[in-house]
Amino acid sequence: MTDSPKKPINIFEEVRKLNFSPDHFMVVGSGIMSVKGIRDAYDLDIVVSKELFDKCRSDGWRLMPWTRTGRSGKEWLKGDIADLMIEVQSGNKDYDLEELKKEGELIDGIWFLSLKQLIQFKKNYGRPKDFDDIKLMEGYLKDHSG
Repeated sequence: MTDSPKKPINIFEEVRKLNFSPDHFMVVGSGIMSVKGIRDAYDLDIVVSKELFDKCRSDGWRLMPWTRTGRSGKEWLKGDIADLMIEVQSGNKDYDLEELKKEGELIDGIWFLSLKQLIQFKKNYGRPKDFDDIKLMEGYLKDHSG
């Protein structure tokens, strides 16, 4: 069996399928880039409240160990398209849902990590794909300022 290429997803459609309370999650990662038309997203990375994390875990989401260096003991949940975390790390700091919402962006009733936040996170991650995304986001912000 061969793997079929990933197809772009509609962020709003996929988030609504999850039926999560808007107060208990935020879309992080490339989701904001997709809804702003910067580039497609192929999965969902979501930071959730501890309560929602525990509910999804008991509902059968697969529990996965965190594999990033220096992150032992952390866990996340894997769904079909969505990955759920209680926090996300950038640099030496962990950000939970409430911390992220302080600078987040609410679009059509769904919280998203802002482009400025995502640029900073991707600078800290430092992977080649992150620098490609940073260029795209900075170009978007330049074109849409003022």
